[in-house]
Amino acid sequence: MAKQREKVEFRYYEIGEDEPVLALLGEDWIREYGKEIKCLHFHNLMEIGYCHWGTGEVILGQEHICFSPGTIMLVPPRLPHTTNSEKGTKSYWEWMYVDLEKIVSEMDRYDPMFQKKLLKRIQRVGYLLPGEENPGLTRLILGVMEEARQKKPYYKDCISGLLRACLAEFLRLSDDEERTMRKRTHRAVISGALDYVADHYMREIKISQLAEASSMSESHFRRVFEESMDMKPVDYINLIRIQYACELLKKTEKSMEEVAVAVGFFSISSFNRNFKKVLNISPYQWKRSAENYESKLLYCRISAQKGW
Repeated sequence: MAKQREKVEFRYYEIGEDEPVLALLGEDWIREYGKEIKCLHFHNLMEIGYCHWGTGEVILGQEHICFSPGTIMLVPPRLPHTTNSEKGTKSYWEWMYVDLEKIVSEMDRYDPMFQKKLLKRIQRVGYLLPGEENPGLTRLILGVMEEARQKKPYYKDCISGLLRACLAEFLRLSDDEERTMRKRTHRAVISGALDYVADHYMREIKISQLAEASSMSESHFRRVFEESMDMKPVDYINLIRIQYACELLKKTEKSMEEVAVAVGFFSISSFNRNFKKVLNISPYQWKRSAENYESKLLYCRISAQKGW
């Protein structure tokens, strides 16, 4: 398949109030994935997918990996990816989106600094895993999906418990990766820069600082970053800032000027310009109709039988 590098799309999702997970389930998700889709995308939440049937390819960062029935997909926030069914055929995936930061923060036995380290470990890379080689994780993921589907009494408590068990499995995957010393992908090479942006997005960030965080020269870093993320470093920084701006607009009553400064834009004009560039809507319009905007995104995904 042709390499998809035209653009990278940011898809913002919000988990319903008091819900532990956003689950996209059912026959609406039987489709020819990748048809008419020309770009990679990434999310503000962790994406977990399970393939019931069908074959094809997942582009996960710079890796092209084949999928088959029983495949599990784990995609951390901000990792560009897409799913392509075998040409002319359909696949049946079901999806859920989870807020890892919230799950980790609810683990009382860990202090905030250690929780932050856990998140970095889990979100370092994405995985496409054969289900038969990971039976425990498969059972947990299918268990969450079934609870979300049935919504029996106490399903929220059950899902929360299953997600915490999933978290332990994610940490085991991270341990296995470090022990076996697998070949580092470009994303792993620039993980220091990604962490730096996550920690300092609210301040001025120079590309030289990101290169230093990745132990590279600035020119080499720019090349590796663009190959890995399909965008320039400055565009990634602004995407992350807009992601956090969306969260502040939804969850606080801060003014636009306050939100702009809080996420690293030091003029309202720069904030407005970059927000519209990413989401094709002004922050004022987004705040007034955020729920409608998000539902339109979901509607397009769920109903697009011609290809997502």
